[in-house]
Amino acid sequence: MVPKIVQFLILLYLFTVTFAFNEEEIALLKWKATFKNQTNSLLASWTQSSNACMDWYGVMCLNGRVSKLDIQGAHVIGTLYDFPFSTLPFLEYVDLSVNNLSGTIPPEISNLTNLVYLDLHTNMISGTIPFQIGSLANLQNINIYDNLLNGFIPASLSNLTNLSILSLYQNNLYGSIPTEIGYLRSLTSLDLGTNSLNGSIPISLGNLTNLSSLFLNGNHISGFIPALLGNLTSLSILYLQENNLSGSTPEEIGYLRSLSQLVLAKNSLSGVIPASLGNLAKNSLSYLDFSTNFLSGSIPTSLGNLNVLYLLSLC
Repeated sequence: MVPKIVQFLILLYLFTVTFAFNEEEIALLKWKATFKNQTNSLLASWTQSSNACMDWYGVMCLNGRVSKLDIQGAHVIGTLYDFPFSTLPFLEYVDLSVNNLSGTIPPEISNLTNLVYLDLHTNMISGTIPFQIGSLANLQNINIYDNLLNGFIPASLSNLTNLSILSLYQNNLYGSIPTEIGYLRSLTSLDLGTNSLNGSIPISLGNLTNLSSLFLNGNHISGFIPALLGNLTSLSILYLQENNLSGSTPEEIGYLRSLSQLVLAKNSLSGVIPASLGNLAKNSLSYLDFSTNFLSGSIPTSLGNLNVLYLLSLC
């Protein structure tokens, strides 16, 4: 026979979970009530008479608590101002991308302490990236590209040591790239392209040895290409085009044995094409673009070693 104290504890646990779940459900319904399109067919299942964990579109639960919210492309017209950040402590995955969300990202996002995946891309979110995001230590993926963000990239992002993907391209971000980004040793993809960033490329990016893609194209970045980028031996894609880079292309780029695409077009680079590029893995480099620069000298014969190269643009 189960002791009464055990029975009591089980009942107390079930009551606590049920109460907490009901609180989460009510909070999400309150957020939905702020949408400008209440007749949204995809979210028609979000009702008080249904069970959020079992019936609601885009909602998944773990142990009776909301752990995943994925309403990508659900035609939501609204904001994040009334999103129940403080009521969803077990949320690990949030995908609100490809909607019509406007307004800013509230600092209360820091309440999502278990968040691993955050995707807000292709909305109309404006304002700055709140520095409080840097407190979400479990984050592995941040996609906030294709929005209307402005301001600086917060240095607090350097606290996210588990971060693998940081994609902020196609916004209105300005200022320099924080040196602290070089602390994110787990990064595999960094995309800051098509913004209004200036300053130079931080040499600290040479610490990101797990990086497979680096996109800094379409900014106002100036100065030299750091030789330390040659440390990024896992790099497959390097896009630095459409900036104000000057000086010569460092020989160290030839150390990037995994490189498949190198695009340096539309800068103010001078000097010769490094012969070391011919040392790149014969079966990797397929796209090489130096067009619209101020290069001189002859084309290195070593480029003939690149037997899968299908595009070479120097004009």
